[in-house]
Amino acid sequence: MSKDPNFRVMQPPSKSRKGQATWFLLFRYMVSSFVSKKTRSQATIGVMLPILGVAVGVAAFTVVLSIMTGFVSNLKTRLLSLESHIEIVKAEGFGYVNADPKIISQVLEHSEYGKKLEGASPFVKGDAIVQARGRAATVSLAGVDPDTVSMSGDFHKFLTVEVSMKVLNNNAKSLQDDAAEFPAAMIGKVLASLLAVNIGDRITLVSTVPEEGPGGLAPLQFPVVLVDILDTGSPTHDAKLLLISLKSAQSFFGLENSWSGLQVRLKEPLAADSLVPKINESLKSQGMRAKPWTESNKTLLKALMLERWGMTFVLYMVILVGCFSITITLVLAVKRKTREMAILRAMGYEKFDLGRLFLLHGLS
Repeated sequence: MSKDPNFRVMQPPSKSRKGQATWFLLFRYMVSSFVSKKTRSQATIGVMLPILGVAVGVAAFTVVLSIMTGFVSNLKTRLLSLESHIEIVKAEGFGYVNADPKIISQVLEHSEYGKKLEGASPFVKGDAIVQARGRAATVSLAGVDPDTVSMSGDFHKFLTVEVSMKVLNNNAKSLQDDAAEFPAAMIGKVLASLLAVNIGDRITLVSTVPEEGPGGLAPLQFPVVLVDILDTGSPTHDAKLLLISLKSAQSFFGLENSWSGLQVRLKEPLAADSLVPKINESLKSQGMRAKPWTESNKTLLKALMLERWGMTFVLYMVILVGCFSITITLVLAVKRKTREMAILRAMGYEKFDLGRLFLLHGLS
């Protein structure tokens, strides 16, 4: 040890001084590089390019996610407005239930789940062929009770003429046959365009199951008059949907004392799956079961799930690209600061302190 009184052994810096030095160096790396004319362009490229890369990726992802979220929300809103949240049908999946109004009161007044239901309405559903002006199309024929259909669906929102759904209860005059009256009907906008018909025109429903008549087997023909056109905004529904009254549908399908089932509307549509087991338990003895809207639209929900997985994958790719950009920036920064790092190590800086400095640099 030297005996020179001016000689002092350098002590390593304390933790507090290391912390102060870390923040000082971080400020210098982030700000002071822009002050010097020699390093300004390099610093600008090294900082702005990663930021722009992450910003563009996040902006693109945000726009796509917003569009898809709005599309899915609008799709579900329209779907739940047109279709019942729960359908009570035959347990075997085929056949019809007895046209007994007591079933409606039994479902709505059940002590365990009745308070979560808004209403129920009987319906008859089946396939049919519609003819008009020499044109024909296959439709999904739905017979609804005009007095209670508002308790199971929001069809009134999609009417193009200011009429009530109760107009289906009455016969309508045809403009083509000397004002002859026939049962009223409503069809979708796309279907009306396909058949080239308008309000007041007569169309003919043809049964897909032939009936035996005087001349042998022949399909049943059932004339109706168009009283309104539905514009749901869904081309799938607008091209297939045809509504008539429950009594007319029963007459067309030969189901005077039967229904296809009940359409039930919930206060919370997303709770359909949780209510189904309770409803099934109460209706098991009558040979009926509840079918939620998620079961009827299983294919659509799978497609939406795949879309969600795809968006999640894109999000991870955006994050990964941002990580690569930041990593490249840090590698270049470390290469440029090699000499300074050697000086800091000689002054007592440890590897952990240097790692923390550049970690904060990358985080900033």
